[in-house]
Amino acid sequence: METGDLIFTQIGSDDNIISAVTEGYRGARPDHMGVVLTTEIGVFVLEAFPPEVRLTHVDVFLRRSTYHNKIDTEPRYLVGKLRQEFRQLISTAIEYGLRRRDIPYDRLYMPDAKKLYCSELVVDMFSHANGNTEFFPETPMSFLDTETGMIHPHWVQYYRQYGLEVPHGEPGSSPGDISLDHRLDIYKVHGPLFGLRSA
Repeated sequence: METGDLIFTQIGSDDNIISAVTEGYRGARPDHMGVVLTTEIGVFVLEAFPPEVRLTHVDVFLRRSTYHNKIDTEPRYLVGKLRQEFRQLISTAIEYGLRRRDIPYDRLYMPDAKKLYCSELVVDMFSHANGNTEFFPETPMSFLDTETGMIHPHWVQYYRQYGLEVPHGEPGSSPGDISLDHRLDIYKVHGPLFGLRSA
């Protein structure tokens, strides 16, 4: 992995409420992502993960994705690289992302800069590097269960505890959507990612 690579993971059970409403590269259902940063002391991931934006050692980042069952304990992840013509954005994006450290994690996935969720951080980083022009596009957020086509009942319950309606259709981003971006070459697929189809 190299600085600027995007890494996508699946944390928790296959049917977690993020994976249930998103689909990405080859059908995989990543529910978290970050940007790789290689340094003299190791490989890290710049990520928005509770409770805040932080740098996390890649081993810790991948350990969260380990599939815990009786058969397999492999981490589950995808790694993608921006195509050559877009790599000049990486250093500015990383510098901006590092300045966002300690901003609280956005548990409500709302489109503002006071708090950030994982893919929102990445969208903001590359938008800034692209002259404050959208790079990874925001899309209407979907909270629809991919099986039923209805808003997933767990999301209804989740937002109800905050006294809010599910923000279905509001602008946002997801790891799955970004993993599908045509300017990204997914070059590594590791572990039993839920939903992943054979090439």
